[in-house]
Amino acid sequence: MFVLLQIYPPEATAEDGSDDYCCLDVIAVDPSEAKLRGYLASYRFRYAAACEEFDAWDDHTKDWGKEHDRMHHELRQGYSVRGSLIKGTTFKIVKCLSDDNDAYWDPDEPEPTLSPVAYGG
Repeated sequence: MFVLLQIYPPEATAEDGSDDYCCLDVIAVDPSEAKLRGYLASYRFRYAAACEEFDAWDDHTKDWGKEHDRMHHELRQGYSVRGSLIKGTTFKIVKCLSDDNDAYWDPDEPEPTLSPVAYGG
């Protein structure tokens, strides 16, 4: 299994540490690295276009507000991209640590659940 990561630049982290888990999103998962590379080719273009349009619209003298949320949502929907629209974002395809999860999974055992704290929330 391979994972496409969207990795945000360090300056995307809030100075107060309130979003210490902000710096990447998983965009896609697929058993084929080649499929993810093909997907990334078009995704990267759409993502860059969405970032450009958002930056052209954004009045950087104003604090983030409801209009920013609305535009951010519309652009992500319109360009079919995920996560935050941040210039300087990079992408990386990585192999999962284990792609043989079935060897360790007992169908009679319930799947483990993690508390929201495990996700930083």
